[in-house]
Amino acid sequence: MISIRKRGKVYQYRFETARVNGKRKYISKSGFKTKNATFIAGQKAYDEYQNGGCRVEAFMSYGDYLDYWIENDCKVNLKYRTIEEYSVIANKYLKIGLGHYKLNAITSYQLNKYLIDVCRRYDYSYGYLRNFVKVIKCSFRVATDIFGFINYNPAITISLSHLAQLKKDNKTYLYARRNR
Repeated sequence: MISIRKRGKVYQYRFETARVNGKRKYISKSGFKTKNATFIAGQKAYDEYQNGGCRVEAFMSYGDYLDYWIENDCKVNLKYRTIEEYSVIANKYLKIGLGHYKLNAITSYQLNKYLIDVCRRYDYSYGYLRNFVKVIKCSFRVATDIFGFINYNPAITISLSHLAQLKKDNKTYLYARRNR
C-alpha cells in the first residue's frame, strides 16, 4: 500500500518493503509538486518493486516490443545474418499484422489466425514460414521468461497450419515429379 503525505510544499510517496532482520524497511521519494504525480510515480515504483526490479510494460505494443527485443536480446545473442532475417520478418510482416496490439493482449488464437493468413496470402516456402514461427515463438519466450513483460506465453501452442503442411507436401510432390 502506498501512502502519500505532504512535506512542506512538495509531496512524498512511501511504501513498506520486505522486513530485514525483523525490522520494517520503506521505499520513499519526495519532491513531487502535485498529489496526482506523486501517486503515479509511487504506483510505478511499487509495481517495479513487486516485479523484482523489472518495469512493467503493460501498454507496450507488440511492434514496439519487437524493436526492443531485436535491440536488447537478438543483437546481444545472435549472429549478424540471423538478426537481419529476424528484422526483415519483424518489420515487413509482424509489425504490420500484429504490431498494433498490446503485448499482453495477444492470444494464441490471434497468432494462429495470423499465420494462416500469411500462408494463404504469400506463396512462401515451408522453410521460410518456419522462420515466421521461430521469430514469433522466440520473441514471446523472451518477453515471458527473460524480460518478464508478460506472464503467459501465447506462442507456446502455435504451429504452422495444415495449409503450410499442404504447401510442403505439394512442393515435394512437384519436385519428385520433375526429377523423374
